[in-house]
Formats: sequence, C-alpha cells, structure tokens
Amino acid sequence: MRVGYACICLGREDARCQRTTVLRNAAPEKLRSLIAANLDGLEEILEYNEAHGFRLFRLGNAFIPFASHPVNDVPWWREFGARFQDIGRWVRRHGHRLSFHASHFTILNSENPAVVESALADVAYMGRVLETLELDGEHKIILHMGVTSPTLEEAEDRFAAAIDRVPPEFRRHLVLENDERFYSAERAIGLGRRLGLPVVVDVLHHACHPGAWAGMPCAELLERVFTTWGAADGPPKMHFSSQDPDKKTGAHDYWVDAAELEAFLVQSRAVSRDFDIMFESKGKDLAVAAVLPLLQQDPRFQATRHSVAA
Repeated sequence: MRVGYACICLGREDARCQRTTVLRNAAPEKLRSLIAANLDGLEEILEYNEAHGFRLFRLGNAFIPFASHPVNDVPWWREFGARFQDIGRWVRRHGHRLSFHASHFTILNSENPAVVESALADVAYMGRVLETLELDGEHKIILHMGVTSPTLEEAEDRFAAAIDRVPPEFRRHLVLENDERFYSAERAIGLGRRLGLPVVVDVLHHACHPGAWAGMPCAELLERVFTTWGAADGPPKMHFSSQDPDKKTGAHDYWVDAAELEAFLVQSRAVSRDFDIMFESKGKDLAVAAVLPLLQQDPRFQATRHSVAA
C-alpha cells in the first residue's frame, strides 16, 4: 500500500511544480523558464516525498503551462527530454507512482465539438508527459465521465467515441472515476468494462452517490472495482478524503478523519488485492502526515521501496 497526495506540497512551499503565467505573457522563452522551474520543483517534491514515505503524487495540470493551448508551440518533450528521462528513472527506481487528474473543463462527452477537441488536447498533453517520463501504464490520467445530457446512454456513447480517438500510447494511462452526482461506481464500472479502462473508486463520492450500491460493504465495493484493473495497470488505486462539515456535500476537508480512516483500513483487510491510496484532503502532505502513524500500523503499508527497476 503506497499513499500520497495531490499537486501541492505544503511541507515544502518553496518546492513548486505548477508555476504558470497569464496568456498574454506566454512567450516561448517565458514558457521554457517555467517548464525548467517546474521540473526542478518536481525533483524537490519527489525527494521530500521519499523522505516522508509518500509514494503517490499527482501532477498539477499546469505542470507544462498552456501545454494544450496553441500559444505553447515549444516542443518541450524534445527540448527537456533528457531531464524528463532522468526524473522517470528516479520514479521507477524508488517505486513512486505519478498521475494526473483531468479538470472539470475536460469534458470528453460534451455536445459541443470544440469542447471535445480541447478535452482531447488536454488528455494528449498529460499522456505525453507520462510517456516522456518513460513511465508505464500504472501511472494514470484520471477522468470523470462528464455530462449526462440528453440521456446518460447518449452521453456515454459520446464519451466512448472520444476515447476511441485517444492514441494507444496515451490510452493505456487512462482510468475512470465515479463522481458525487451523476456517475456512480456501478455506472463507472459498466463504462470501464465497455472501454477496457480501469476504475478508481472515490469513497467520499460513493458515500454521496452510491446509486444501487447503497449499504454495500466496503470490501465488496473495492473487490468489484478492482476487477477492472489488469496486470499492466499496476495495483489498483483509490481516493480517500473526509467530508468538510462546513461545505457542500462532496467537498474535501483539510484533514483526514482518523476514525473514518481506521474503520476503512479494518474493513478493507478483507480485500484480496494490494492497492494504493491517494488522499485528496485540502491539507495535502500535512494531512497525510497526520495519519501516517495510523497507516504505519497497517501491515500493507509500503514502508520500503515498491520497486527497484531502473
């Protein structure tokens, strides 16, 4: 069991890997400077994560500023290729796992063709980063399934048509996630099986929108979701966070509720497969560090390197 957090390292605020700029300032030399700084920041964050036992990390979508926008015509995957490869070797050697999460603007099943084209460009950018790092299919790009109009079935058909346009070398990184309003874990599994894509289950989203699986034991939910993961996908991963009591349903709290996590860990011991946990708390690494003593009591916790492959 590897654990980690998303995008921003609060324990090393000087280490940043999603520096960006405004569109009017996005000249090639400015973009090159930002890309170099973000690569520096990623190296610093990964070293920090290794020292603290965090082996999952989600890259922010601004890692390469304006990467899916026409203003960025810098061939960054060639100009910075050697640095990407060095970082990728470090990631593999230390058994870390990187990912992206497409934003809510990445709507692959929009009824507007221009929005779909933009979404496909976003997916291609994230796939190109992972491929330039020379990382395999266990390093994922997480996708929500988008809109539901005019019907869920038609929306899913449009989503499938868009996925068919993703190049195979990028498609192997794709994974679907249930959401808190429309697409339940059951629905995500159905679409995932149709497309041959694995599913990340978000337990907070599932609590908000369980669909027909309300009341299902945690271990059974995980077992059903994990059947979508093949050998090339690496260990299944899932998302954990606590509900912010002062915000709308589905909003992530700053901290992880330790009692909730402990109950989850106990219930999930009946699951037959190893899996990784991405914590989506607003407190980032600080929130994970606060529950690390609890995680370390679990025999599944990955306290040593997961892999030493070069």
